[in-house]
Amino acid sequence: MHPEGLTKQQEKLANLLFITKIQAKVKRRQHLPNGSFSFYDVTRPTSPIDFAQEGEFALKLHERKPEALLSPIYINLRNLPPNVLDQIGLVLAEIPSEEKPDFCTGIPNAGVPLAEAYSKASKIPIREIFAKVQTASKRKIVSQEQPRNKGNIRIIDDLVTQADTKLEAIEAAEAQGYKITDIVVLVDREQGGSLQLSKAGYKFKSAFTLSQLLKYYLRTGKLDQNRFNQVTSYLSF
Repeated sequence: MHPEGLTKQQEKLANLLFITKIQAKVKRRQHLPNGSFSFYDVTRPTSPIDFAQEGEFALKLHERKPEALLSPIYINLRNLPPNVLDQIGLVLAEIPSEEKPDFCTGIPNAGVPLAEAYSKASKIPIREIFAKVQTASKRKIVSQEQPRNKGNIRIIDDLVTQADTKLEAIEAAEAQGYKITDIVVLVDREQGGSLQLSKAGYKFKSAFTLSQLLKYYLRTGKLDQNRFNQVTSYLSF
């Protein structure tokens, strides 16, 4: 049995998520002499699962709480190269469903290419049924089809932290007449989202938990013990 419970396809993908480099913009924080903070963007080679350099990573929460702890880890599953997307499709296609979906769909924007990769690997037809609109206070997932009985659908996204966006997507899909077989993400950050979905009565599955990936990277020497401890301590804070 694999120490972290990974299949061969998952292990291959875990390695790709660590070693693949794309040019991406990350936000850094600088502590000014007067005690305040400034933030600035840099573009550097980053991996889909990346670990902080000096001053990183500043996140959206730092817009509200500039003094908050910086994140030692950043997960960016957008703009992935074709070989990584193809491997994601194979891994997602391994995830069983108690009820075979008639269709799959991705939550925009990050979930759409993942759903396309899953459809390619699984031969489950894909439908683009969501739109993302800007309301007065935030962006929201809404329906873009008229209601009718449309069969079973698997909803796919990149990751889950909290489940608010997933629940918006579920509501929009059900309003169109779809029955939700399950919600599938590539990475579960294990920060409450899966429990929210379970309490709401929906099946949730992930290809990886974040702790699985971290343990795998530690065991295979990609992370040292200090970095592993730093990340796990941050995530449990």
